[in-house]
Formats: sequence, C-alpha cells, structure tokens
Amino acid sequence: MGRRAKYEKYKTRKNGWKETMRKYDHFGVADFCGVKHFYGKTDDEVDASIDAFEKSLNAAPAVKSKTVEEIADEWWEEKQKHISLNSMTSYTAKVGEIKRVLGDIPINELTTQRIFQWLSKLSAQGYAQRGINDRKSVLNGILQHAIACGDITDNPMLSVPTVKGAAAKKRRPASDSDVALIEAHKTDSLIARLYYFMEYTGCRVGECVVLQEKDIDREAHTASIYKDLAFDGQDPVVKQSAKTEAGERTVLLFDNVLEILPQYDDPETFIFFPDGLPRKSPYETALKRYRRDTGVTATAHQMRHTFAGIMHSAEIDAKDTQTVMGHSSILVTQDIYTELEKQHTTKILNKANKYVMEQRLGAKKKCSRCGSTYLSAEDGHVFKFCPDCGNEL
Repeated sequence: MGRRAKYEKYKTRKNGWKETMRKYDHFGVADFCGVKHFYGKTDDEVDASIDAFEKSLNAAPAVKSKTVEEIADEWWEEKQKHISLNSMTSYTAKVGEIKRVLGDIPINELTTQRIFQWLSKLSAQGYAQRGINDRKSVLNGILQHAIACGDITDNPMLSVPTVKGAAAKKRRPASDSDVALIEAHKTDSLIARLYYFMEYTGCRVGECVVLQEKDIDREAHTASIYKDLAFDGQDPVVKQSAKTEAGERTVLLFDNVLEILPQYDDPETFIFFPDGLPRKSPYETALKRYRRDTGVTATAHQMRHTFAGIMHSAEIDAKDTQTVMGHSSILVTQDIYTELEKQHTTKILNKANKYVMEQRLGAKKKCSRCGSTYLSAEDGHVFKFCPDCGNEL
C-alpha cells in the first residue's frame, strides 16, 4: 500500500481552523504520491477529511460505460460481414440514425422510456410500420451485443411498448396508361425493352439486368433466373444466387417477349447492357431518364405486380404464380391477388353504377359549366374534372 508519514499535531490557523499535512508515497489503489493538506473547524473534522480522502484512494476506479455509439460501431463491424451488399445501404442508414439520436448516451443509461420516445417520434412523423420495426431490430441487435460483451445485463428494448407506424401503402400494378406507354415505346431503347421484359416475366429488375445470353433458351422459350444485381459502393456485383431460394427458377418467355429480346453471339453478353454492367449512379439515372422521356410513372417493382395481374386475369392459380414469380411465401402472392380482386370488384361496381344511372334511369350526369355528359371512363370510373372544360365536378 505504501507508507504514510503522519504529523501528530494539527496546526491552528489565524482564522481558528485546524490544518494538517500528509505526505503519501505510492498510497492506495490509486498509487498516489504527493503532499495533501487537510482543514476543518475541529480535529474531528480534519480526521474525517483525511479518512474520506484515503478511502477514495483505495476505492476501485470507476469504469466508464461505453456509449451507444461505441457499442453500435462494435456490432456493425461484425454484422456487416454477414449481410448482403443489397442490404448494406439500408443497414448503414439505420445504424447512422441510431448513432445520431442515441449515440452519446452511456449504454447502461439507455432506458426503455428513451427508446419509446424515439420510436413514437418516428410514428408521429408518418414512418411506416416496417420502417419502425426495422429500426427496432437494428437497435435490438446492438443491445444484444452489449449484453454478450458484459456492458449491460438487461435489454431495455424488451420492455418497449408497441409503437404503431403508418399502414404500408399497397403496391399497385402499372396503370392502363403506363402499360400503353410501355407497349408504345418497347423497342425505343434497351431500357425500354427491359421494362417490357419485366412486365411480361414478373422478374425483379436486378434479375433482369444480370441476364446473359447464355441464360436464354430461345427454342424452349425460357430464361434461367439464378443471379441478382448488387452494388459495392458504386461498383456493380453479380450475386450468384437469387433473392431467396425460391427465387432460383425458370421463367417462360412469351412470344411477344422473344420478339423484342436482343440476341448476341457471345454467351457472356448481358442482354440489356451489352457493353458491361453500369455503375450505380448511371444505372439509376438511365431508369429515371426512361420514365421521364416516355411519361411512364410506374416503378420497376410495379412491373412485378403488373405481371401478377396478367396471371390473375389468365386465371392462373396463386400457388403456380408464386412459383413463376419466385415469391418466398404464398402469402405474398395471395396478398397481391386479394388486392387485384378488390380492384376488379371496384371496376365492376363502377360499370354497374354507370349502366343503372345512364341506361336504366336515364340520369346521365352533366357538367354544370359546359353540359358535357362524358364524365366517366370506359371502366365506369367517374372523373374528378370535366375532360372537355376542366370544371371540377
């Protein structure tokens, strides 16, 4: 412990207070060396001051808790080794958000209430339920890492009340006008052919981009889907497996698809990018430019729903459509089919309403401004504005 030189007599200062001095040589756990003066109104107070100081030197030094940011960095360093390149961007954004919002809090001081406040704020801002759940999942992984490393003993996430986000927006098929535009421009460019290919095969855009001549069997009218596109930063990477195990499949190519499909001598040539796969920014720009130039508003993913609509109209069973589209679960396909049924029912009711009002009752609605009676589409959908004069109906 070291020795302590002791001065037996306490000196009385001019103001009446007691004073003494202690010299320490490698004293206590703190290994303190030096001279320390102590003061008090009485000898007892001086003694108490000496005892308190020496106890502090013998106490084990407090271990500073790691912050949420430090734990998050440790977790992310290991986690990113086990996730796909396609998931990297999403994970990076969520880890960064957690570090910005909660990062400076010591991990052992992060409370259930603090987490709940953060998630509730996201809900109030209109975040979807999936977005909130994804953030909870990432934070939970960080906290589980902290438990495994002995930084905390309990996970505050486990007691967080349910926070409801906004209902997920239903992804709909491309509109009739978009389908017409895709058809009209189907051979304008390779990107136009790509969109047309997606519409009639139901393939994901990444699966289509990495299709090569060797993957196409023109005699059998089929394409082998077993690869997907990913980006490492800006650089394109071909993943040698589809999104899920169910995603590895053979799709039928209709005659109209084969007609617009480019053909190359080199089996390694990418069908829609014969000069080589593009970097991320030019690739995204090309898709945006196609939509801008043609007026198509549908996204690439909506093409999958459009194809599901084709299968539904052809009365193909949902289970068979699941296989063709590579859905991992029949529930995904059934959800699309259910939405298509709702839309189909709405169209039927609109048509029936139009027939009853106009043909049976002769109550054809007129525009109050110009008197036009052409106020609904062929499917019975009533316009919000008069197509002749623009008057709000």
